[in-house]
Amino acid sequence: MTNLPVGTGLMRVLIVPMAAMAETSGPFSRCRLISQGLKVAEVEVATCAANDVNYKAIDGIKNYALDVPMPLGMPKFIASKTFPIATKLGITSRKTVNSFDQVLLFTGNLDYKYLKKSVNSITNAIREYKPDIVYSEFNISAIIAAKKEKVKLYSTVSYPTQHEYANNPRLSKGLNRILAELDLPQVESALQLFDWADKSFCLSINELENINKPNVYYCGTLKRKSEILESSNATRNKIVIYMGNGTISANDIFKISKEAFSDYEVYIASASLKEGDYGNIHVAPRWNFDELLNEAIVFINHGGQNSVVDGLIYGVPQIVIPGKVFERKFNASLVEDHNAGIVVSYKDCSAHALRSAFDKIIGSDDMIANAKKLGDKLTEPGGIDVIIKECI
Repeated sequence: MTNLPVGTGLMRVLIVPMAAMAETSGPFSRCRLISQGLKVAEVEVATCAANDVNYKAIDGIKNYALDVPMPLGMPKFIASKTFPIATKLGITSRKTVNSFDQVLLFTGNLDYKYLKKSVNSITNAIREYKPDIVYSEFNISAIIAAKKEKVKLYSTVSYPTQHEYANNPRLSKGLNRILAELDLPQVESALQLFDWADKSFCLSINELENINKPNVYYCGTLKRKSEILESSNATRNKIVIYMGNGTISANDIFKISKEAFSDYEVYIASASLKEGDYGNIHVAPRWNFDELLNEAIVFINHGGQNSVVDGLIYGVPQIVIPGKVFERKFNASLVEDHNAGIVVSYKDCSAHALRSAFDKIIGSDDMIANAKKLGDKLTEPGGIDVIIKECI
């Protein structure tokens, strides 16, 4: 624990993670870490988080209600029946995604009706809770509500979700309609909203994500060094798999890993598969990734920022299957460019391809060393303490 000052109990922060019907654990898991860190530092904190598939109550933290967006703005009675089936079959992940505003569109966060409803819900939370700071964890409705209510705004940011990196102005019609109704400035794309933040926090390091903006603070991993388990003395013998809502379906990754890794214990985290032990394959909606990664020999994932960073801080080389999503491709390229893992194309994803990549990794001392080197650098900036310092 660092010797940072603690709050007086007078500062209040409202954290709002992006909501989605799809399995996308990043925003809410970061919301949890930030909430718990602020609470320990004696900053008053509450959340405004939707009760979606990614949500889990945080002990001691009040949560204000937020609506769950429907994919592509579909009616709820249709989305609730068709989306889980489409996700399990991998249909929802076959679409190429070239920019983060497309993610917002697909998840329903850009739908005019949802924007109107969610901005209203967050506005009500702001008026009741009276926060000094609204923290948007990639939630654009929170940005709009904070500006409407003239509350200081903080936000998480990443290199590939910037407007300058990639954008799609054609998707902003409903957004600009709600902005006009609230007398807020028009935007070319939804991603320009993140530039409205008074302070932004990049949960990476400059070497990996070079964002040349004056109000951006680099945190590295949100976890403090004291929270990262000491390197296990046990032989690393586990393969950990998390594909989230990736291009490769949960069913496919289960079948492929069962064929490729009969000689290792394999742990798959998926909300789409039935929980249980299937010989050497173990499935659960969630695992304690700190414990598993500390004993992992390789981490197979979809290239989400949380996954990549968590793997690196435990010095685990990775096989990344980013599919058709731009941000995951960016993160995957970072792993491969730094020789800390191997990228496998979704087109070539097979038991043979995964086993070949796996054998190459465990036979390379350089990849293992490079993963640890990057992980060490990701713990240097200060993690959650960087955010706490700016909130006090």
